[in-house]
Amino acid sequence: MSNAAAIHPGWQPSASSVRKADFAAFCNWAICWILLPNLPFLPITLMGGPMRAFEIWVCGIVGLLVRRMNYALRLTIFVALLVWLVTDFIAAMFNMSITMIVSVAALVLDISPAVSPEYMIGAALLVATIGLAAWRLRIRGDFQGLHWVVGAFALTVTAGFADFGLAKENATSYSRSAPADAPFSSASLQTDVAALADGKTNVLVVVVEAMGLPREPHLRARLDDIWNRPEFAKHFDISHGDTVFYNSTTKGEIRELCQRWDDFKTITTPQPTCLPARLAKRGYQTHAIHSFSPKFFDRDRWYPLIGFQRMTFGPELEAQGAHHCPNVFPGACDRDVPRFIGKELAQAKQPQFTYWLTLNSHLPVVANQELRTENCRQLGPALDGDYPQVCRLFSIWDGTAEALAKMTADPSFPPTHILIVGDHMPPFTHQKSRLLFDPAHVPWVLLRYRPSPPRAKS
Repeated sequence: MSNAAAIHPGWQPSASSVRKADFAAFCNWAICWILLPNLPFLPITLMGGPMRAFEIWVCGIVGLLVRRMNYALRLTIFVALLVWLVTDFIAAMFNMSITMIVSVAALVLDISPAVSPEYMIGAALLVATIGLAAWRLRIRGDFQGLHWVVGAFALTVTAGFADFGLAKENATSYSRSAPADAPFSSASLQTDVAALADGKTNVLVVVVEAMGLPREPHLRARLDDIWNRPEFAKHFDISHGDTVFYNSTTKGEIRELCQRWDDFKTITTPQPTCLPARLAKRGYQTHAIHSFSPKFFDRDRWYPLIGFQRMTFGPELEAQGAHHCPNVFPGACDRDVPRFIGKELAQAKQPQFTYWLTLNSHLPVVANQELRTENCRQLGPALDGDYPQVCRLFSIWDGTAEALAKMTADPSFPPTHILIVGDHMPPFTHQKSRLLFDPAHVPWVLLRYRPSPPRAKS
């Protein structure tokens, strides 16, 4: 009841005042359920982030359904909606399902988002959004009348289609799930890694985090240069190719190690057809290495099921002397891992199958001295300035290749074939950076060991 009605019981508001009150309620409703829940994602949307039309429509519909509920309930629903939106957004950015994101939520303390300016800006926007919602939801938003409902529905639909228009050019790179009839392809299958394991030569498979296939010619040439090193050419025949990828890192791992499109959650029993298990039966010792937590995506559970007899993760690598590289995903520095691999291969008494999943190029790559990404100079003055995240990514890859080159140049390094392959395209939030890479393929490099010719007798 209005103040006027309380003072004058017979008083009725005019039609004009009712329309103004409903219009004000409608505007506040739009602020609360169209603008605010989508505000934290707006900067990335404008830069070409994942399509969010469905999420915008859900926000509007929820807002219509709850607009007459009490304040505490509306605020609770708003916060719950925001939690879903954030989880869904992160899943889309990294080509994962929401269930996969939820499955690792308990390990959030293992990551360090505070080191990334992008994540801190996002967190500040979320806090500001909740604060604004707590204020605006106290203001009337319960408009009445069919025409206002139709208007709210039309506004919701329009906002969703506006997002669709912004995101459609790059939509497929955020939704890479293998169709049921998708023909299988992988670097390990194309190069026939299983056949390279002849019982006399070691095999090393390196899956490089976020190593995508550049579409821009200069970047493609720069990536080729990283792997076409003179140090490699002395001992290996170098070949290049590419393969289709779907989804995130774990799908890429199973693609290369088990040669099928699958999810790690389906691996609950021993998998005798996976590459580590097959080579173990041939007498190879099998060893998986990753610089992060063994619990992340249950790797300590399913790695043994696909045939790995040994596993070494970040804490153990650092205990053995690897430097610590701070990043959003902090762990042992990739550049230190090859010397451990080389030492192990040199001391082995039987053939080795070693698998190494790199870590430091997980996006966003921060600029710091430990990662050697400060003042990045990799792509040339123009590209370094315009694409700093791309520059840092190439810097990490270059460091990985350099460390592998040092490993293979050591006189004690034994005959070993090395396959290097990307897991997925780099999931940049910046659309121009993202569009520099193929949205469906990742590169691979095979370093096929070439025995040195026998020395001529003097």
